Amino acid sequence: MSSVPTVVAVSVAKIARFAAPAGNSDRLLRTVGLDRDAVGDPALRIPYADMMLLSEHAARMTRDAAFGLHVGERADHREYGLVGRTLLTSSTLGEALRSLERYLPIWTDVGAFKLEANGATVQFQWHYSSGALPECRHDCEMSMATLIGLNRFSTKSWRPREVWFQHARPADATEYTRIFRAPVRFRMPVNALLLDARLLELPLKTARPELHRRAMEQAERLLPNGPEQVPLAQSVLTFIRQSLQSGEFGLGAAARHLSVSRRSLQRKLQQEACSYRELVQQARQDLSQYLLLESPTTATAAAYALGYSEPSVFQRAFHRWYGKPPGEYRKG
Repeated sequence: MSSVPTVVAVSVAKIARFAAPAGNSDRLLRTVGLDRDAVGDPALRIPYADMMLLSEHAARMTRDAAFGLHVGERADHREYGLVGRTLLTSSTLGEALRSLERYLPIWTDVGAFKLEANGATVQFQWHYSSGALPECRHDCEMSMATLIGLNRFSTKSWRPREVWFQHARPADATEYTRIFRAPVRFRMPVNALLLDARLLELPLKTARPELHRRAMEQAERLLPNGPEQVPLAQSVLTFIRQSLQSGEFGLGAAARHLSVSRRSLQRKLQQEACSYRELVQQARQDLSQYLLLESPTTATAAAYALGYSEPSVFQRAFHRWYGKPPGEYRKG
């Protein structure tokens, strides 16, 4: 077992649903080893890095440079289970934000929300707790746009003073202005919504004090005592998927990433009835269909994106998996 940041698998449903009009969402899910059954399982947890990687794949599939913003803008807070229930039954915006701050670990342990007061202004900050994560721009923007969606449940429309992102400013920032209706700043020290402190007292239309009390009691019982454990093979697969294109996905690199020796990693994988070589092949096969059928990537470019040194090696492997060479498979 391995301690890595996790999230409930149903979190990826909104990503697949938003990307579906642009292509095959089943193939998209397969890039991180998921299927529809897994996405519908409320008890299943997956490495958070898999969801972040899925967001990047979905953004490329939809050719949507503001993919995360658009998914967050349309997010249904009721889909967040018990955490969403504590949020929406809160009496005020401030109580909702404090509920999210307190009970987010039930949903994911990848980071934390923090409500920080500073005179007439408060910051609702979003911190990622792990540095070993793939590109997180779309995921972060999804989270911040989902927060702005609380406006739908307030008795009075509100807007932040400013919105801060740690990542770089994209080429086109038009959608940030439309969605947040406030100045948006990039390369900031923290991801945050800056709000007038008085907004914390703003009532919510969905307030249900008795239901909120019951939801909090249930949430207190479900708060985890420590990080979630996932099978080592799943952690290794996540690392390989992140690293394929860079070429730094060998056994030694994985061992360093997981802070174990090569021999120990091999032995532990054997105990889970698999090998490192098999996991590399699984990651490549899971991603190959998406690259060929859901993106404009050529077969040669796909070979290099999957970490092959020669396109001919990829073509032979693909023929072994699907019974056809990549070009013929794509035409079919």
